[in-house]
Amino acid sequence: HAPFSHYSYYLRDGMSVLEFGAAENSYLPDGIKLGRHVGVGLSLDQMAQNPAITETMEVDLNKVVAERGVDSDELKALGANTFDVVLMANTLDFLENPREVFKSAWQLLKPGGIMMASFTSRDAYSDKFGKAQTKMWQEFNDDQHMWIAGSCFQFSAGDGWEGLKGFDISPDGVKMDEGGPFSKLMNRNKGMPMYVVQARKGIQDEAIDENDPEKSIRSKMWMLPTMEERDKTLVAPRLARSFEAAKTEEEKQLIGEHIETL
Repeated sequence: HAPFSHYSYYLRDGMSVLEFGAAENSYLPDGIKLGRHVGVGLSLDQMAQNPAITETMEVDLNKVVAERGVDSDELKALGANTFDVVLMANTLDFLENPREVFKSAWQLLKPGGIMMASFTSRDAYSDKFGKAQTKMWQEFNDDQHMWIAGSCFQFSAGDGWEGLKGFDISPDGVKMDEGGPFSKLMNRNKGMPMYVVQARKGIQDEAIDENDPEKSIRSKMWMLPTMEERDKTLVAPRLARSFEAAKTEEEKQLIGEHIETL
């Protein structure tokens, strides 16, 4: 299976993994011995059939708090900065509020941890789950799906995600679904297209760096739910100039505390 070979580049023994949309199979590399593998999904029965999962959690990923994340106390209780990897396979197409799901993933990942969102063609299982797919996913082609996935990273934590990349991991000979009438015919008997979009969680500065206060302030604003990205771009340099002009440590501390209340 395509994700198996891709995951093998990133997964290592002993890692802690959180899987959104978990079901019967996680498509992990053979022989991998994870330290922890938490499955999050709607079906405990399906997850119970997955031998890789060490813990299960029944959570509706479409139940969210706007601009904050997934509305689940159980998920929050896992703790911030907990997991090395977040996996999400063939789940993005069912998410009504993907930005909030990616926000939760960012919060749960360790700094430097990676999230990998993989998906296949919109028609791969339309006979079974087509009605559950979002309208946007049904109407867009594979190239546009890659753009959607990248946007979910960008508009959830902005620069808090680093190294955003997309990969075509389709089997040999399988062509991208471009939305035309011949896409299905071209891939008949060859398998289905498969893609991964991924990024790593950036390292957020705990204290404001005296040498580069704007960078530190920007990192503290990554997850502010009350500000648009364009506003953060305008506010960060202004706060940095105020920090540089501050005459006492108390004034600098107040500026740092003020960021949390913007």
